[in-house]
Amino acid sequence: MSLRKRRTVAARVVAGLALGAAIAALVAGCSPGADYPAILDKPAPRAEQPMNPDQVKQATDALISDRSRLSAGTQAPQQASAPATTSSLRPAGSAPKP
Repeated sequence: MSLRKRRTVAARVVAGLALGAAIAALVAGCSPGADYPAILDKPAPRAEQPMNPDQVKQATDALISDRSRLSAGTQAPQQASAPATTSSLRPAGSAPKP
């Protein structure tokens, strides 16, 4: 057998194995062994009770105070770098722009 025929045979074997592996992966992905819940199954009952109105208010207040504190912390450096005056008036003696 010549070298060219050996390479052709080897290439066909590799291509066949790759095709077989791809088909096997596709078939395995569609197998019914996956543990997905059925469409009409209801979720299990909760282990914890939902929050009462006082707990909801406390959590909401905590989130609001955290948001206010964080936004005030990020706005302070921006305000310090802003110019002291922002006016649209021209300085005295300056000519209007054409």
